[in-house]
Amino acid sequence: MAHSFKIPYTRLIQIDKASTTPIYRQIANQFSNAIQRNIIPIQTKLPGSRKLAELLQVNRNTVIAAFEELIAQGWLISYPNQGTFVHQSKYQVSSKSHAFPLTTGYTFVTDNRLDIPNHQHSCTYFFTDGTPDIRLGLQEEIAAVFSATLKRKQQIKYFDPYTKKNQISYKKQVVNYLNLTRNIQATPVHLLTTSSSTTALYLCAQLFLKAGDHVAISEYSYYGSNVILQKTGAHLHTIPQDEEGLNVAALEKRCQQIPIRLMYLTTNNSYPTTDSLSTQRRVKLLQLAHQYDFIIIEDDPNFDFYYSQNPSLPLISNDPNGRVIYISTIGKSLASDFTRGILLAPENAVFELEKYKALMEKNKDYFTEHTLTELIEEGTLFRHQVKVNKIYKERRDYFCKQLASLFGDAIDFTFPEGDLALWITFTQPVNLMRIRTFCLLNDLYIPTTLLYQSKKLTAIRLGFAHLTLDEIEGCLVIFHEAYLEAIDGDGLEVKGYGL
Repeated sequence: MAHSFKIPYTRLIQIDKASTTPIYRQIANQFSNAIQRNIIPIQTKLPGSRKLAELLQVNRNTVIAAFEELIAQGWLISYPNQGTFVHQSKYQVSSKSHAFPLTTGYTFVTDNRLDIPNHQHSCTYFFTDGTPDIRLGLQEEIAAVFSATLKRKQQIKYFDPYTKKNQISYKKQVVNYLNLTRNIQATPVHLLTTSSSTTALYLCAQLFLKAGDHVAISEYSYYGSNVILQKTGAHLHTIPQDEEGLNVAALEKRCQQIPIRLMYLTTNNSYPTTDSLSTQRRVKLLQLAHQYDFIIIEDDPNFDFYYSQNPSLPLISNDPNGRVIYISTIGKSLASDFTRGILLAPENAVFELEKYKALMEKNKDYFTEHTLTELIEEGTLFRHQVKVNKIYKERRDYFCKQLASLFGDAIDFTFPEGDLALWITFTQPVNLMRIRTFCLLNDLYIPTTLLYQSKKLTAIRLGFAHLTLDEIEGCLVIFHEAYLEAIDGDGLEVKGYGL
């Protein structure tokens, strides 16, 4: 039997009182890890709960709870009048086991286009590329519906994966919501639901594209979507855009030169410029798709966030020839876990896409989907969207007012009729990485993915919706001071800050 007094418990068990993990679980987790590694050998008699509590400076009941947890997991065993001992466990591993390998024993192709930017920071203020304010996310209402759903025994019929009653009900309510907000005359057979709009685009790329196909994209577009399309082996062709959106005349000229298989674009509030396709160009684009036999994937992630009385309706609402595949989101104004992707297309396309989806997703988000179903059916989601749009409109207006006051003629921007961000262009070139570095030094984080700098363009996309009015003022004051420092040209050496 090993002697417990030889084991340095105070060094093995480190308690983090700031952690959200209960202290008894912290103790249990660190004990089990030490036992797995034979740091605390089998048959070791542990100190009594009172003694260990004194060593760790915790309440004795906390140690008792940790011991009970470890006994339940099979790490410890307790004998009456003898004490608590380390038990032989089937999960135990030898301390002589090899170190985990640093690299694979095989080769594979890496792709730096897929590198995910590191957005971790410790700044008080930060910009995004346009995200909702999670503090406005109906947390209490969601929690109430979600909890009630879990407790209803009669609801078990909805979660049978073979009858798919929950999925049928969810699709019905989603279609009703889309028809109400976007004037799309669809039925559930025209709808594919996914975990995200990115997943929906990925499924489309797998079904409709093959190596060598030609895909048209707008001049400025989201890099993630471009990578998804390009990974199929398709050739991407950029089409110019201006304040009226995609230049359809340039697209027609390209169609005359090569057989375009697919056109991917955002018609409303395009990323990153927030421009929307004009009515005249929408009509022409649908004509070109029919004339030159190509598919249109219309990505519309932020339709629900609009500030005018009559937002431009999606292309699919005016598509009689079945050329448009519409991708969007639902629930984006709620907590992030309740944001879902949706896709609308003719029934035969959805039928085939469902097969591809079945390989990736098994419709197991029963409770989340049922919660969304109830929020839509009761009108809660629609009322919440109307409410937050008023808040975001106020924030947009204040953001624009502060920008104009601080920067004057140094920048150009327009009031976006929708979306959650502004597209800002500088009238004179300035080093954006330098601005970013000065902001970092003054407690404001700006992701590098928001910066657009080339010989002909100096621009930045800044989200406003996640910020309160006070936060907007704080961010823009720092941003403006950083701009003044950057154009001054003195002081900070940009390299050396990981940029």
